[in-house]
Amino acid sequence: MNGIAQYVGRRTRRFEHVYGAGEWLRYLMELGVKAATASRWAQPFAEEVQPARFSAGMRDLTAWLPQVLHETGMLERLEENLSYSAERLMAVWPSRFPTMAAAEPFARKPEALAEKVYGGRMGNTLPGDGHRFRGRGLIQLTGRAGYRLVGDLLGQDLEGMPHLIEQPRYAIEAAVAWWEGSVPDGMLSDQVKLRRRVNGGEIGLAHCQQLADMTCKVLA
Repeated sequence: MNGIAQYVGRRTRRFEHVYGAGEWLRYLMELGVKAATASRWAQPFAEEVQPARFSAGMRDLTAWLPQVLHETGMLERLEENLSYSAERLMAVWPSRFPTMAAAEPFARKPEALAEKVYGGRMGNTLPGDGHRFRGRGLIQLTGRAGYRLVGDLLGQDLEGMPHLIEQPRYAIEAAVAWWEGSVPDGMLSDQVKLRRRVNGGEIGLAHCQQLADMTCKVLA
C-alpha cells in the first residue's frame, strides 16, 4: 500500500482510544500551553489527534506532540517568523550568514530572507516561492514540494492555497500526514534524530526533550 492509501486507511478506521476535548484542554495546559490557547485548540485536537491516526499509536503521538508544541511556540503561532536580527541570523544559519556583513542586508526583511534561505530548493522554483511557501502549520511545513506532497495526502490544494494550513483543522491534518510520511517508527525514541528530521538541525532540542518527558507523564 502506498503512503497516501496507508494514511487514508488510518484516518478511516475505528479509534482504539479517544481523547475528548476536555481531556485535551487539561493535557495541553499541563504541558504549558496558555489556558486561552488550549481552549481554542482542545476541540480540533479531540477531532483530529488520536493514537489511531498514527502508525505506531501512542509512541507516535507522544513523540509528535512535543515537536509541534515547540515548533509553534506552544500553539501560539502557525506562521514562520522571518524577521530576524543580524545576530539571530548568524545563530540560525551560520553557514549562510557567517559574518555581520553577510547578515545585515537580510535583517528584519522577511521576504528577502525567505528568498535567500529557501529560494531555489525544496521545490521552490519561481520568484517569491521562498516567502510564499515559508514555514506554516504545526510542523512548519516549508517549500513548494512539501506543500504539494502534503496537499496530495489531504486532498487539498495547499500549493495553490498555502494559508490553508494556518487553520487549526488543516494544520493538524497536515502535521500528522507529514509526520507519517517523514518519520519512521524506528526513529521515535531518538530525540536528536527526530529534531533533525523536523528542524533540519538541533535548534530547540533541549525544549523538545523536556516536553517529551512531560508528555509521557501527562498522557500516561
